Amino acid sequence: MTDLLQRYLAAVERRLPEKTAKDIVAELGDVLSAKVEAREAELGRAASADEVAAVLKAFGHPVIVASRYSGSDHVIGPGYYPWFWHVQRIAVGLAIAISFGVVAIRALGSEAPFDAAFKGFDAAIEVALVTFGVVTALFIAAERTKLDMKWAEKWDPRSLPRDNVRQPKTLFESAFTLVFDIVFLLFWVRVVQFPNELPMRDGASAALTFSPAWEAVYWPVLLLAAGVTAVHIADIVHPAWSRVRSVVAIGGHLAGLAILWVLYQSQPLIIVTPVSGADPVEMERVMRTVDSVVNVSIGVAALIWVIAIGVEVRRLWRTSRTPATPSQVMV
Repeated sequence: MTDLLQRYLAAVERRLPEKTAKDIVAELGDVLSAKVEAREAELGRAASADEVAAVLKAFGHPVIVASRYSGSDHVIGPGYYPWFWHVQRIAVGLAIAISFGVVAIRALGSEAPFDAAFKGFDAAIEVALVTFGVVTALFIAAERTKLDMKWAEKWDPRSLPRDNVRQPKTLFESAFTLVFDIVFLLFWVRVVQFPNELPMRDGASAALTFSPAWEAVYWPVLLLAAGVTAVHIADIVHPAWSRVRSVVAIGGHLAGLAILWVLYQSQPLIIVTPVSGADPVEMERVMRTVDSVVNVSIGVAALIWVIAIGVEVRRLWRTSRTPATPSQVMV
C-alpha cells in the first residue's frame, strides 16, 4: 500500500466508530485502489504521487468522508458538523496549553505555589469551557448565515499526518502528562516541596534527601524536562506523529540514558537520615531498601527508553522505505 493512501485511510479510520472502522476502511481501500488503477489505465503507466493525491482529493477530505459513515444526528448542520470537533480539539487544546503555561509562571512567582497551581487548574478548565462555547456559537452562526465553505476544498492529501504510523495522542492523555510535567518542573526548581519523611517501625522515621550526585545533572534534567513539556504542548496542538518529532524523541531518550548513566556511576543517590527514635539496624535495612529501589528504578527507566528508541527508529525506517506503486495496493 502506498504511503499516501495509508495516511488517507488512517486519517479516515480514526474518525469512525470503532466497531465498524476496520470494515469501512477495507471497503474504502478497495474503492480507492480501483480509482487509482483506473487512472493508471488511462495514463498507461504508474500514477505519480501528485496524481494519486488528485484522486484522493477528488474523493473528499477524511473529515467529510468519515462523516458519511458516522451515522450521527447532527446538532449543527451536516455541511459544518464534520469540522466541528476537528476545530474544537485545536481551539480547546490551545486554550489548555496556554492556560497551563500561565499557571506554571504564576506558581513559580507565588509564595504558595501549590495553592496557586490548583487555583490555576480550575481557571484552565473554565477557559476550556468558554472556548468550547465560543466555537460552538461560531459554528451555529456559520450554519445560520450559510457561510461559504470553499476554503475546505483547498486541502492537499500530501499534507495529511502519518496516523498510519502512530495513532495521535488523545487530548486527555496530552493534558494529563502536561500537568505532570509542570508539577515536576516546579518540584525540580524547588518551588514545590513534597514530604520526604519515611515512616519506620515503632513510630520512628527517617528523612530522604537527594545526595550531592544530583548537582552534576541538575541543568541537564531541567533542560530535558522543559523539552518534554514543550513536546507535550505540541501534542495538544498537533497530536499526529512526524519524522521531526520522532528524531526529537530519540534525542531526548538518549539524553535521558546519558543522565541515568551518570547517576548510576555516582551512587548513593538518596541519603537516609534518622529523624526520631531510629534504630541503627533498622536504618541499615532502610538504606539497603532505598538503594535497591533506586537501582531497580534506573534499570526500568533505561529499559523503557531503550525500547522507545527502538520503536521510533522502526517508525523512521518504515516511513523512509520506497513505497509500492498504487497498482500494488492491497488492503
